[in-house]
Amino acid sequence: MARKRKKQSSHGGSKAAAAAKQRPEVREREALQALESGHWRDAIQALKALLKDDPESERTPARRRALADAYAGRARDLTAKGMLKEAAVIWENRAALGADIPPSLDHGILRLRLGDPQPLIAAWAHPDALNREERQRVGEQLAAAVLSERLVGGDTALLEQLAEDDPIRRHAEPAQMALTAYCNADQNGMEAALAELPFRSPYRALAILLKALVRAETEPDAAREMLARIDDASAFAPLRRAAELALLPDAELLAELDRAGPRQAELVAALRGWSNAQLELARALASFQRDSGRQQKTLQPLLKRYRDLLGHDWAQQASLRLMPRRTGLLDPHPPGWNALSGHERALIKAWGTEPEGDPWDVLDAWEMVAQGLIAEQRGRRDAPYSLEIAMVLRRGERRFKLLETEHPEDDLDSPETIAAEQLERSLQWDPDHRETYLRLITWYRRANRLKDARRVLGQAQERWPQDMALLEAAMETALASNAFKKAAGIARRMLAIDPINSSARRRLVEAHIEHAAKQIPKRRGDLARKELAEARNWTGRGSGLEPVRAQLDLLEGLVVLALEDADQGKAMLNECLTQRGSGVVAQVELMLAVDRLTLKQDDIAKRLGLKRIKVGAPEDLRAIIGQLRSHADQVGHFRRSLLERLAAALKGAPWKRLERNELEHACETLRAFRLNAARREAARAGLNRWPRTPMLEYHDFDSRYSDGGFPSMSELDKMEGALARAREAGEMRAAERLRELLQQFMPFGRMPGPPGFDDDPWDDPFPPDPKDDGQDLGEGIALLLQVLEQMPLKQALEVTGMPKDMRRQVMRIAREQGDEAAVEMLKAMIYSAAEAAGELPKPQGGGGRSKARSADDPDGPPKQFDLF
Repeated sequence: MARKRKKQSSHGGSKAAAAAKQRPEVREREALQALESGHWRDAIQALKALLKDDPESERTPARRRALADAYAGRARDLTAKGMLKEAAVIWENRAALGADIPPSLDHGILRLRLGDPQPLIAAWAHPDALNREERQRVGEQLAAAVLSERLVGGDTALLEQLAEDDPIRRHAEPAQMALTAYCNADQNGMEAALAELPFRSPYRALAILLKALVRAETEPDAAREMLARIDDASAFAPLRRAAELALLPDAELLAELDRAGPRQAELVAALRGWSNAQLELARALASFQRDSGRQQKTLQPLLKRYRDLLGHDWAQQASLRLMPRRTGLLDPHPPGWNALSGHERALIKAWGTEPEGDPWDVLDAWEMVAQGLIAEQRGRRDAPYSLEIAMVLRRGERRFKLLETEHPEDDLDSPETIAAEQLERSLQWDPDHRETYLRLITWYRRANRLKDARRVLGQAQERWPQDMALLEAAMETALASNAFKKAAGIARRMLAIDPINSSARRRLVEAHIEHAAKQIPKRRGDLARKELAEARNWTGRGSGLEPVRAQLDLLEGLVVLALEDADQGKAMLNECLTQRGSGVVAQVELMLAVDRLTLKQDDIAKRLGLKRIKVGAPEDLRAIIGQLRSHADQVGHFRRSLLERLAAALKGAPWKRLERNELEHACETLRAFRLNAARREAARAGLNRWPRTPMLEYHDFDSRYSDGGFPSMSELDKMEGALARAREAGEMRAAERLRELLQQFMPFGRMPGPPGFDDDPWDDPFPPDPKDDGQDLGEGIALLLQVLEQMPLKQALEVTGMPKDMRRQVMRIAREQGDEAAVEMLKAMIYSAAEAAGELPKPQGGGGRSKARSADDPDGPPKQFDLF
């Protein structure tokens, strides 16, 4: 059978013919554009055709040089791809262009790599023909080739072609000795050999490389700086690149390792001390990092394959982490579930509760993990097992930081109490965890469980009797118990250990002032002045408490004025105010001192003849905000008379003359004092200058409704917009506060309102089923109420399709007030929505739960409702 002849394509010929018809100047311009843009093949083809078609042009020499540049670019690209023989052909084509085309060093370096050193030896023998950079480059290439020959096969053929006094030949022996000493971990031998290499040696880059590698482990930053001194064109640049990769952090190394060649990866592994198995694992992980679309289940066989390298326990834990989580009660268990131990099942469930679980669920889940570990260990008290149990018992509290609250909940079922009990049990397994003792002591003290605080404190001080943090906790506990003498003794112990510790002095001073204030209602001026004198003893010279000592003068004058000698007290206070300038700042300081001693503001002002003040200067406003912040940190509670006077003083203050950070600080301070009118003024002044600032928006919203009221839907929309902007800007503190504020007004999210306000069908809380237009809405509501009454609350919430956030809120209410209260609340919401929709629930007859079955499948599970 005759072969079918291939039809000749005329595309290439027509393209060349069309190009030939163009003027040479146009063809040359297009060829040079291709050359400039790095399209080497197009440039080569165009320039060769131009030289052939127009050989007599005066532009021929320039075109030949351009063709030489195109050949060089193409050859370098092929070399970078590892196509050395193809690149050599291109270099030979370049050399054949004529004697006016100078030879390229890159051509000679490629011939050296292919086994022909003669071009570079010839260039090296004529130093005057090379500039300094070119001679250094040729010398490094020949030096690297000499080392390669001597180390691999002991060959000296290349070396013998050089003169005896040639630096490459003279320095080869110490360079090889240095490299061998490094490989043998002989640092002294390496340094001695490198000392024989002069600064201008062709082996200088090798010396820098070896010195950097020696410092890599202890001084990685210095090693990187040394490696950066090796040029990219150096023969030792590939070794430098491998060393730089070896210095990268693990995650960055994996990303780069996937792009490294096999030889370079092997060198990186050697520098890191990896085995072949470790290198294989690293490259496999690098491919996973590159391909983010690969499923997690494909990682499990990798863990199984390298479990001996990774450790069986660690590989098992990682495999458990990769198992899919159940999102609902009816979801099937993942494959391999039945083969897991009870502890492993509990561990997977605990991990699954953490992302969105409430504190109760998380604490319960980790309690089950701890119980499983204890049951599996069967009384073993080995350190690793005991530590694992302790860490599990600390996990729930650590996640939610439950014991850091300022106002603890001491109910038996509160998450804080459960977390405290778990922390106490963790100390049975890890009694040397100092932070746990401190967290428990602080929480017990704040919860007024002083007996428990002293018990845990005693256990801790048996282990660390001189620990400053525990001594401070002991002092705070003593003060909370009104044991001032004991607290003073502890403070003296702290100062004996740390004489410049001002926090202990300050805390004792505050305690004495508090005790002095308690004597005012008893009209015991003598005892109050005694307490203030005790406080003054702790504020001596060098204590760092000079401002506090000045405050004590005001307090003492107030005690004398109110309880002892009015004239003397008035004289003392007037002197104090005069020393402070008698301005608004001094009067505010006096008002704060009056508040600390629980005296009446109007009475003291009348006795001293002081009028109400107004803050008008920005420097006074800044000073007063600082005073209020300090007072809030020291006291934390304020009398109404103080707040009224402060509100009047700050009304119309020059907030607009403060900077943004000053305004945010002022709003925080005013929030602590519940001065909401002044806070709103400050926030609005800031928003006029810096609109849509999340933290200022929060203070604006919060100050409006802290004293009561409910925002409109448009204002709630603005709050949600501010929350989105805060999250987008990364201002997580403002975002969290806005979230809490929204939750305060919408604890269950946006509830559907009654229909009829507009024609939007999505506003209907009980939309008709599109598959059954005849379905009765009242019957569905009755069925929903029946589910709430007959099923366990948690399961009923899942069956109704309620969102997770709302389910968590309902379960929180159930824990605080009981399941019945939560169910009644939900029923009230359903009745309200049904009434708004014009439908009342129809009574269910007879069989109760059987009515919740599908008519098509009476034995099937309850119907899934999607009310929410």
